[in-house]
Amino acid sequence: MTRMITTHEPFTAAAGIPVDGLPPDTTVERMPLADGGAFELALVAIPATDAASYDAVFAELVGRGSSWAAAATPGCDPPLVVPLYGTHVIWSPHRGVAVAPADRLQAMRAAVVEFVDREAELRDIERRVAAALERVDGDAPLAFEFDEPSLPRKRELAGRFREAISLRRRLAILAPLLRQPAPQPPTLAGQVGERLRDRSRVGERLEHAVEQADLLERVYAGCGERVAEFVASRRHAALEWVIILLLVAEVVLLAVDLLATHAS
Repeated sequence: MTRMITTHEPFTAAAGIPVDGLPPDTTVERMPLADGGAFELALVAIPATDAASYDAVFAELVGRGSSWAAAATPGCDPPLVVPLYGTHVIWSPHRGVAVAPADRLQAMRAAVVEFVDREAELRDIERRVAAALERVDGDAPLAFEFDEPSLPRKRELAGRFREAISLRRRLAILAPLLRQPAPQPPTLAGQVGERLRDRSRVGERLEHAVEQADLLERVYAGCGERVAEFVASRRHAALEWVIILLLVAEVVLLAVDLLATHAS
């Protein structure tokens, strides 16, 4: 994995001014993602209210949070909404919202930050793998046979093999992080992370990405073998010609020497 989130750039709405429809006391943090983009996480505390209006207030906050998260990716699938023990996490690839009592927000924040970082890493790998697979049909024949006209592509194929190995390395680092079991005894943060992973199908996506990266590695490893065989064959042929030319030169010199001897 290229990096994990360690720093954030928090900012808070000024008093009385809503942040894109969220309550004015909402705290929003912006975090860098693996693909160079950013993720915004809004922490929305449920205000103290009487029991009769609690459900209505809570539903309103979740609705406003869902609208805010969806606004970052118009035309895409609606955000995931994960309820858990009187809290809600709303997640989309570029925005998320944690709605909970104030004393639970930090635990939820930690879970969402961890999930966002790892899911974004997986999404970046998926994007790169998909782009690499588009080139496989054109490159795969070179894993069977490599010839002189293909020689200018040697450096290009080497770069694609390095890219395939890099993707496998990133997946090898990411896989245990996505597969780790929830902590015991159960914690709010652990269960939030587990539900987010389940709802976003990161397990299935990880397995699929591993299979695709394995295909890329095998194709370009085969290309590398054919390139190495072709280059070695060219070197052997060149060496054979050098030996032949030396033998011819030696024969010519012997013939000249014999002719000179007879002439004298």
